[in-house]
This record gives sequence, structure tokens and C-alpha cells, in this order.
Amino acid sequence: MPERPPAGERGTGQRRPWNILRSAYHAYSGLFWIAPRTPSLKVGIALMLALVALGYVFGFSPVEIALVVLSGTILLATETINTAIELFCDRMVPESDPLIGKVKDVAAAATAFCEIGGGVVLLVIVVPRILTWLGH
Repeated sequence: MPERPPAGERGTGQRRPWNILRSAYHAYSGLFWIAPRTPSLKVGIALMLALVALGYVFGFSPVEIALVVLSGTILLATETINTAIELFCDRMVPESDPLIGKVKDVAAAATAFCEIGGGVVLLVIVVPRILTWLGH
């Protein structure tokens, strides 16, 4: 079996020194490619921005706003990884396969966990503020 070339620049097999700008370029390239193609990411980004704005309107503390942003960011990152797994599975096994279907379901379950956690954060932070605002 031939020896595997060292990891380096995408697809070249050549090792290059780590470069923060190149790493950032690839990361943001992926972000700007996936965001417009994934409706759940667009909705998630809009919801997170709306919640931060709502936080300022209702007088959330900086820690509360940070928790909302952190929860949203974790959810968006998990959704991005889920999408990457789905793209990879579809590329490797284009035909219908029950095992690939389970892989996709399990990856989506990670997103569901983040949604549940984010929902709890919102309940703990937002609901008391809204009740206070409504006079209850």
C-alpha cells in the first residue's frame, strides 16, 4: 500500500507552514458558500440578530446577551457541520441507503440537542423579561 502524502494545501499533498490568513480565508469561504444555500442557517442568523436586538430593548445584561449569542452560535455551527455531513454522504453514496439515512439522522440529532438547549436558555432569559414587561 502506498504511503499517504502529508497533509498540506488542499489536494496538493505538500506541507506548508500554517498561515492564519489562509485558514481564515478557507473558513469564511465555507461560511459564505453555505449560508445562502441553507435556509435554516439564514433563519438562525436572522433569529439570533433579532434576539440580540430584543435583548437590548428588554435590558438584558451583557452576560444574558452573551449566553443568547453563544447558544445561537453553537446551534449555527452544529447546523453547518450537519450540512457538511449530509453533503459528504450524498457525494459518497448518491443512491438511497438506509445506513446513510441513519448517519444523516444522527447528525441532525446533534442540531436538535442544540435547539433544545437554546430553547431552555431563551425560556430562562426571555420569558421572565416578557412577563415583567406585560405586568405579570
